Amino acid sequence: MNSPTLFKSPKILETSAFPEDASQPSVTDSRNPLSLRLFKVLGARYDDPSTREALEILSSLYVSATPTSTVDHKRRRSGNQKHSVDTKASDSEEETELKPTAMNTASTREKELIISEGAARARKNLRSDMEIKLARTSQMFLAAFSEVNQNLDQLQKQIDAMQVQCDTAQTQIQETNVACKHLLERANVLRLQRQATNAKKDAIASFLSQFTLTEQEDAAVTSPKVAVGPQVFAAIDRCEQIREDCLLLSTIEDGETKAGVEIKALMDSKLESGYEKVFIWVQDEFRQLARDVHTEPSSALREAIRKLRSRPALFNEALGSLSQIRQNTLQSSFIAALTKGGPGGYPRPIELHAHEPTRYVGDMLAWVHQATAGEREFLDGIFGVNSDGRMVGSVRMFDKGAITEEEGYIRELLDSNLEKLCSPLKARIQQTIKSQEGSVTSYKITNILQFYQTTMKRTIGEDALMTETLQEITDMSLKAFFETLRSHGRSMLRFLHSPEADLAPPVALRESCMILREVMQVYSLSLVEDETQEQRIAGFHDVLEGMVQPMLNMCTTMANLMKKPGTSPETDMTAWDRAVFMINCLVYIESVLQPYDFTAEKIKDLTSQMDKNMRIIVEAHFESTIEESGLATLVAAADDPDREMPLSRVAGCSSQNVTASLQSFDNFLSTLDVLTSSHLSLLSLPRLGTQIHRAVLKRVALAYDRLCKAIRDPKNKYEFAGTLLGGRRPFGQIGTLLQVLGLEAIEQETDDYAS
Repeated sequence: MNSPTLFKSPKILETSAFPEDASQPSVTDSRNPLSLRLFKVLGARYDDPSTREALEILSSLYVSATPTSTVDHKRRRSGNQKHSVDTKASDSEEETELKPTAMNTASTREKELIISEGAARARKNLRSDMEIKLARTSQMFLAAFSEVNQNLDQLQKQIDAMQVQCDTAQTQIQETNVACKHLLERANVLRLQRQATNAKKDAIASFLSQFTLTEQEDAAVTSPKVAVGPQVFAAIDRCEQIREDCLLLSTIEDGETKAGVEIKALMDSKLESGYEKVFIWVQDEFRQLARDVHTEPSSALREAIRKLRSRPALFNEALGSLSQIRQNTLQSSFIAALTKGGPGGYPRPIELHAHEPTRYVGDMLAWVHQATAGEREFLDGIFGVNSDGRMVGSVRMFDKGAITEEEGYIRELLDSNLEKLCSPLKARIQQTIKSQEGSVTSYKITNILQFYQTTMKRTIGEDALMTETLQEITDMSLKAFFETLRSHGRSMLRFLHSPEADLAPPVALRESCMILREVMQVYSLSLVEDETQEQRIAGFHDVLEGMVQPMLNMCTTMANLMKKPGTSPETDMTAWDRAVFMINCLVYIESVLQPYDFTAEKIKDLTSQMDKNMRIIVEAHFESTIEESGLATLVAAADDPDREMPLSRVAGCSSQNVTASLQSFDNFLSTLDVLTSSHLSLLSLPRLGTQIHRAVLKRVALAYDRLCKAIRDPKNKYEFAGTLLGGRRPFGQIGTLLQVLGLEAIEQETDDYAS
């Protein structure tokens, strides 16, 4: 509230009330109480907050409640005519003033007048006003406290009445307590007994809930009306848990209690009933599965099998029943596939293709393989075995120390389930094998058997009955195949004749090579990618030996028919033709083997035999060529290690003979074909003729070089050796002879045939 301040400044009061010389009190006034009071008041400071607050409160008390109209009214009542006249004059002046400045001046004067009047009233009536207010306030307090006092008196009366009632109640309670003390003690005893009884009840209830079955669980284990399912399995698990808790209870209490023994015996009886119920249900399910080979086992059946594993006797009996059922089912399905075919006659019966041995055997083995895969999948579903991450067709691991218990059961059952397929499969394949006479068909059947035998070994293991049966059939098929090869080899040697005039491979050899080509093609198509080169060679080694060796024997026998009886190797003139015939036969066989990498070792053997015959041809061709050249006598004499006399003294080696021989050699060089020879035209491979001819020319050049060295040797006593050699080509120069023959330096050649 912004009210005018009653006292604006102490300085104004000092200036307006006292002269300037009054600030210093005189000695005479120093003891005057009024003076001392005045000096104290005038000398006080009004700047502190408490003083200013008190002055503002005082100013608001007198100034705010004293507007101009009120002041005028009081002035008229007090009879102060002077102030009244002044006020009226002031009012009239305010009414006549119209300008803003005059109005502001009047307002300021009015405020100053209000402040002055309020200050005057305060100086005059302050004490009396304060006393009046204090009296009024005291009266108000007295009235309020009087009412409070009356209320307190009334409250005291009520408290006294309540105290009387409480004392009466306390007396009655004490009397009742004394009278009922025996009852309270009895009630306390009963309460304690009830607490103990409740604790025992809770303990018994907890014990029964832990060691007994509910009605639903008991019915699930014993009643035939409850179907085998999760409820039965949960009840069996509950019985197993109670039985384990009984064993644990006996260990805690240092021995079996009567209750533990009885509960354990009861649970054993319940478990036997439950497992017997599950066993009967499993057998019924197995019979249902026998109706359809491709039926998927249910989750309840998988759980039942898992439960029965804790009862080995029932489990093994159930597996035996399953094996017997699956054996009969697979056997019936196999016979139906052989004779009736699929549903609606498609696929057609397998035995309709019995006239095609390869397809017949392949279809039977394919059906068995498919049935094996289906049976494996069925057993995986029975035992709840998930996929092991193995890709289709990849090799299974058969480490006995690494397989799980479920895997062991599956393999044992799979081997047992396929047992009844072995006998009809073996009988039909054996009959098919025995009826075959052709080598190619026999090998195709053998190859199919080897493929499926390897596949089954990787799928169900090499110890499985089906694998052993296929191995037995494969061995028998191989035996029959090799018997066919031996029979074919004997037939090739039965009607032999001398080679034809062109020394070409005989017809029998070409026919046998056609058979060999077909067999190798079949083998190459059956190779597995993960087989090494050594495995491929070893897998076909026996077959290759059994087919190629009879061919070589036939060729050797036919070549020997060209040899005249009683002829020594030195005088035998047919060695050349025999060697050419053998080379032609070997080249033909090698051309058949060349496209296949698994025949590399056999090709090496054929190449070795070919080199042997080529050496025979090289030797014969060299003798013929050196004879044609006219140097045969001189070269033979020069190379004779037993010669003791000089070469010029040997008959036929005189200077005249040397001159004549060199003349003949010069003429020979003039007519010589350095690329080939007409004597080698019967070789089926021209490249070999060129190779042999060049090897012979090298040997001729070497012989001429040795002859020239012998003629120049002083020990042989040729006069004018240089003139003797320089009269005809090649003038005693081996380099010139090599150029004439179209050969390079002999020192740079490493040809076995030129040695």
